[in-house]
Amino acid sequence: MASSSESRTGVPRGRLLAVLIGGVIAAAAVVGLAALATQDSGKPAAVATVSRAFSDPLPGQPTIVVPPLAAAPEGVAKRVVWAEAHRQSQPGTESDLRLAAAQVAAGQLAAAQALLSASDAPSAQAALALTQYDDGEPATSLARLAAIAKAAPNEPFVQFSYGEALLWAGQRAAGEKVLRGVRDTNPETFYGIAADDLIHPAMPSGYPPFMLARAVPSSSLAVLKDLAVAAPNDAQAQVAYGAALIGAGRRSAASDAFDAALAVEPRLVEASVGKIIANYAKDNPAGSFGQIGPLVRDNPADPSPRLHLALMLLWLRDADTARAELRQVVSAAPNSHLARVAKQLLATIEP
Repeated sequence: MASSSESRTGVPRGRLLAVLIGGVIAAAAVVGLAALATQDSGKPAAVATVSRAFSDPLPGQPTIVVPPLAAAPEGVAKRVVWAEAHRQSQPGTESDLRLAAAQVAAGQLAAAQALLSASDAPSAQAALALTQYDDGEPATSLARLAAIAKAAPNEPFVQFSYGEALLWAGQRAAGEKVLRGVRDTNPETFYGIAADDLIHPAMPSGYPPFMLARAVPSSSLAVLKDLAVAAPNDAQAQVAYGAALIGAGRRSAASDAFDAALAVEPRLVEASVGKIIANYAKDNPAGSFGQIGPLVRDNPADPSPRLHLALMLLWLRDADTARAELRQVVSAAPNSHLARVAKQLLATIEP
């Protein structure tokens, strides 16, 4: 993973990975619908534990989900004040949604409804319908959201909110259909990833990361792109660029970068691993395991396939097998950069 890459929250992805994996192990036995928190921390908030079939409705109201901003404070009261100031400096529907989300989280439901009622924007009206959702009688809000979604088919927030509300009401098949539409239309956006997370609540948020086999100096994505373009026959330059693209959430472009590396060196294991990680699909994790398994088998001395196998296992919440694979990475290549990474991960996820 490129050391310079950051998540949408502005937090270095290495730190997010450590936090995430710790959460994976701590919550390994929980299968629940995770609604993204209205706070701007970028962390999911488990709101209930339900059956995998989502046959039972969830209590309360579905949340107003907004993209996280690193500048937002953690405390709910402080976040309302911050969101009000943010809205004054950057007026618009997104700022309205952010303030309304903060107000709801702070228990200021009437204020949020008044704010949203003043806007005719489809996103504001969808958010208003979420705040009016009655878990005892959800049909009214669902009908309102369905009408808004039909009128605004290209607005990700609207479509996401409708899918979320359907899941909340226990209508799993209908909700997943709507959310898959959001994901497939905007797979690398905030709402596309959030939709995929809701479709697959048993998996951690996001996707397995890619870790470079060698430590590299910190470089921006633009610099790495320039290096890759200037040296099309340098497979390592393509791999480094692909790693940075994955770190930036641009997985499709990363897959192309790894293809470029493989065009130069068809047997480059690291590029093959990177392509598998770039194409990892929550709908079909077996496909990725089927590809990385032979790489592990055929390259026992190369730590990259096994380390990424361990990361993929964590996305299936198989912490025990992941730990075993990480220990093998350390044993087989004790002086490698990825062995040091494996040790760090083991320290994070050891029971």
